[in-house]
Amino acid sequence: MKASATFLDSDVSAEFSATESRLSIEKVIGSCHSSLLNFLRLRLRVADDARDVAQEAYIRLMKYEGSEDVKSPESLLFRIAINVANDMGRADKVRKVSEHCDIDEMEFDSGAATPEREVSACEQLDLLYDAIEQLPAKCRQVFVLHRFHNMTYPQIADHCGISVKMVEKHISRALAICVAKAR
Repeated sequence: MKASATFLDSDVSAEFSATESRLSIEKVIGSCHSSLLNFLRLRLRVADDARDVAQEAYIRLMKYEGSEDVKSPESLLFRIAINVANDMGRADKVRKVSEHCDIDEMEFDSGAATPEREVSACEQLDLLYDAIEQLPAKCRQVFVLHRFHNMTYPQIADHCGISVKMVEKHISRALAICVAKAR
């Protein structure tokens, strides 16, 4: 009976020593959390970034849970954290984070016209309509066919029974009068 008790004791101690040599993420985090955060705050200068890097380091350390190959889990955690911080720094450079500005300081144009711009646009449109109405009849017909009905010069020439050159003259005259009235 004493021999079997010794055998059980040796199994328990062997199992205990095997679990002691395996990496326990919970124990490493518990013993290193505050020192890791202090280290990262000094390195990164932003408390939120330090917490983010620590969290990512803990996640990456989880790959080693139960591993018997890790001799210094604290060193591994700090090395992972340094690598994560370096990765974050490189990503910030690529995204040019230093050139970003606070969105609260920005003024955005909604794209909608202000009431003043709407009134001004209506006035200019009225002036344009008046200018078109004051064009000579043939000139107005050619201009309207081109601008509002999207007809080409040859199509307008056929439709009105005039030459393409005459269409060009009517369009030029109409544009000159409209521009002059808009000013």
